[in-house]
Amino acid sequence: MEEGLVRIGGKSLVPSVYRIYLSPDDYEPFRNVVPFIAGEIRKALDARMAKWNHTKRSIAKGLLEKIGVGDAIAAPETVRVADAWTVEIYPDLDGKLQAGEIEVYSDLGAPEKPEYGVGSMTRKIFPKQPDPPPEPPAPEPIDTAPTVVTSATPKPSVASPPEDEGTKGRAFAYIRYADQEGPKVVEVTKNQIMIGRGGRSYWVDLKLETLPDVSREHCRIRRDAETGRFTIEDLSQFGTAVNGTPVGKGSMAELPARSTISLAGVIDLQWETA
Repeated sequence: MEEGLVRIGGKSLVPSVYRIYLSPDDYEPFRNVVPFIAGEIRKALDARMAKWNHTKRSIAKGLLEKIGVGDAIAAPETVRVADAWTVEIYPDLDGKLQAGEIEVYSDLGAPEKPEYGVGSMTRKIFPKQPDPPPEPPAPEPIDTAPTVVTSATPKPSVASPPEDEGTKGRAFAYIRYADQEGPKVVEVTKNQIMIGRGGRSYWVDLKLETLPDVSREHCRIRRDAETGRFTIEDLSQFGTAVNGTPVGKGSMAELPARSTISLAGVIDLQWETA
């Protein structure tokens, strides 16, 4: 929160969204008490912000009274943009963190925009040993153009590859599913789409708001431009299945015209070609 503080006018804005990643070994003992821990973090954030406001205003008032101007100048207030804190804790399923390390993404924005490849972000990894902290990554370009058309408000992806102009706007297939944001219908208008939870450095065409068992880049669907046939490739840790048959990590399988794609056993996508 301290590193993400931004001064705007007479107020100091603090990040309101925090996403915390632990190594799977560190996460497992706390799996059943994650909501409790998140609640304690929210209380700590409230307490710190209240302390800042009280301390700064008390000092400012004392100084102003000594020079005889009273409350003519108000001390800047520390506030958050969103109505409430968003604190989420996940296991790192991409193998980036070692035991004892914590990775934190913070965002000034409101929780209805959870994609942490968007907006002003603060990224912090706390090492398990008191070694010098890792250098922050170089900022990556952000492509704000949506890559698929959905019934919900389209979300930008990060570092998306250019769209094939020859296929742009034409629906080859439809994907129907329901994630934490509700039911959606996606028109597939490209010869290749990436599906997963997405994130900074992980571009996806179809971003799913679901459990972290679904990988950030979970599977890829390709269309053969000559034959119109589709194949699916499993890139995940916990598996992809088509009509109940596992594809196999790093393997590809043909995608029937109508099929159910199951991701890690936690979310099903209903696939239908146009």
